[in-house]
Amino acid sequence: MIRLQWIPYFIKKLVPQYGIAMVLLSILLAIFPSSASALYIQIDGVADIKSNFSEGCSSITDIASQAERQKIDVVLFGDFARNSIEFGIKPFERIFKDIHQGPSVLDRGAGGYLSEIKDNDRKFEHTLLIPGVETSPFYFWTGSNYDKNLTAHNWEKHLLVFGMPSAQDYEQLPLPNSNLSKNFTHELLNNFIIVSFIFMLTVGAVYKDYFRKITVPLMLIFALLTLNNHPFQSSPFDPHKGDQGMEPYQNLIDFATSKGALVFWNHMETASGISQKDTLSLETLPYPDDLLKTQNYTGFQAVGDKPIGQTDPGQQWDQVLMEYLNGNREQPVWGFGSNDYLCENQNGDSLGSTRTIFLVRENNNDSVLDAMKKGRMYAVRQADANRLSLDEFVVKDQKAGNQVTMGEELVATDFPAINLKLRSVQGGNKTAQIQIIRNGAPVKEETVSLPYELTWRDVGIDRIKPVYYRVKAMVSPTDHLVSNPIFVKFAENIGVDVASAPTPNPAPAPPAPIMKKPIVSPTVPVTQPTAPRVAMLSGALSPAPPTPSVPTPAPPQKSQTPAPVPQPAMTEPPLVEMAKPAAKEQSAIESSPGKHLIVVTDGVELKKGPGTIFPNITKLRKGEEVSFVRRTNIEFNNKNWLVVKHKNRSGYIWEGVVQWAAERGADEQ
Repeated sequence: MIRLQWIPYFIKKLVPQYGIAMVLLSILLAIFPSSASALYIQIDGVADIKSNFSEGCSSITDIASQAERQKIDVVLFGDFARNSIEFGIKPFERIFKDIHQGPSVLDRGAGGYLSEIKDNDRKFEHTLLIPGVETSPFYFWTGSNYDKNLTAHNWEKHLLVFGMPSAQDYEQLPLPNSNLSKNFTHELLNNFIIVSFIFMLTVGAVYKDYFRKITVPLMLIFALLTLNNHPFQSSPFDPHKGDQGMEPYQNLIDFATSKGALVFWNHMETASGISQKDTLSLETLPYPDDLLKTQNYTGFQAVGDKPIGQTDPGQQWDQVLMEYLNGNREQPVWGFGSNDYLCENQNGDSLGSTRTIFLVRENNNDSVLDAMKKGRMYAVRQADANRLSLDEFVVKDQKAGNQVTMGEELVATDFPAINLKLRSVQGGNKTAQIQIIRNGAPVKEETVSLPYELTWRDVGIDRIKPVYYRVKAMVSPTDHLVSNPIFVKFAENIGVDVASAPTPNPAPAPPAPIMKKPIVSPTVPVTQPTAPRVAMLSGALSPAPPTPSVPTPAPPQKSQTPAPVPQPAMTEPPLVEMAKPAAKEQSAIESSPGKHLIVVTDGVELKKGPGTIFPNITKLRKGEEVSFVRRTNIEFNNKNWLVVKHKNRSGYIWEGVVQWAAERGADEQ
């Protein structure tokens, strides 16, 4: 423990070298070790920045200088690792080929790229520079030059790689048309042995002067085939053999993570998917479902130039997080902000328009990479310098006095308490829509004026199954924020609290009638649509899912009062609990996902979230069918919002405007 009288001495000696923020943080960690988990500083970062090592306009020095002027603390570069597309003539596609190539890190030299970033990192005192590359692990061809419909697919399906330790590791990345590699010889050796064996036979035939008019051309053909099928390819996947699924991408993820790197999916919701490279036609359709099809990557672009649908409640990100929560995925997936920056003020590009805010204890490269690896970060899109700031997002166990922040896990002995502080960094009048999402469903939604603070105890859970919480806040499509999740699991044998206050053992009877009466007597409050709503800090009401939980015990002197005035929200859970059995009876027709629902009126809106505040995906006509996925816990007028699929797009629809296909068939009979 540091003695308090020594603090001035440490400040005087260490501030010039390390900065006052880091020195004060170290002192606080030493004085208050029990609260160390909450003591992080926030630093601004920009990611996926391209320099003139690939297709960017500026040098690494110029980018670092601009970032320092804008008070950006971290720049994570994302230059193209290999920027080459090749189409060859079979069966000699690797020898006789048309090459379309742009500047890239591996063309100019990975060693020089890393050295230049490292040298500038030393030169600029206030901005950290971290190398990274953007990769295209695979593409495949359809069509032909003869028919003038030759198209390269999935060229822009990109993965970002950060934290690779050496130039040799970059040079050995499993990419098409890249450097010679010994990593895949065992997969390619059989074809090489067969072709080279036939080649040796033709050489022998020519040497023995057998049918030279035939054997000499054969020898030349098999010499070319041997060269074409050599086993030192940079990737085992041939672009001329069609789509090969997720294997090329998983292959790159596995290689990079084995070297200690971090891998992020990038711009998965590309707008049109159709583009050109020189005279080539390129097609890369949106690929948000690839989050679910791959494993062991670090994260994905959660914030970009436009709002990203994968972060909406119940979409691909939540599905992946639930897989982790249920033990079907080894590690969680984190969201970050990606710029895709090439040139200033070109195609709307601006350095720092999308940022990732890192929670670190030390201002250095290793701390930033550690925050990225562990999810201690949130992503922001900003229209100007007055961006949103999530000053605090923690989950607390008020009984034990523990708390954790983004990317961390709390082992709780009590109902989780969420603390949230949100503001705009330069103030002003801003109104934001805020969502707290628990296990893929919004449990608290408000429209608030900034700055805003919230303290909310989530009593609507059973404290048996683990949960996670994440936050979304939006002022506008160009001014919004997405946090990473906080995980909560519960100590064993907590169970569910008794719904009434403890009573002496000789007289256990009085609480029993109070618990039974609402269940056997379906009174009007049970079916009111406002029952699952909870009071917000701002005074507004928002829907909360009617989860199967029971209320927190009330003080003994008020145990007979069904709705105490000081705590109106504490009396609502029994109503939610009572309504649950009825809802289950009504949904008995549901058997499994994939069952069909029929729209019963024109103009029904398929929403991006379970509520009217969410934007529309499309409008449906009367008689159209959608596929049922799952029922949410969000109710309106005593009917639930449902997750459905329409033309391979997931969305939300209110149960009151659809009818089960089986029910319609029964009605017609």
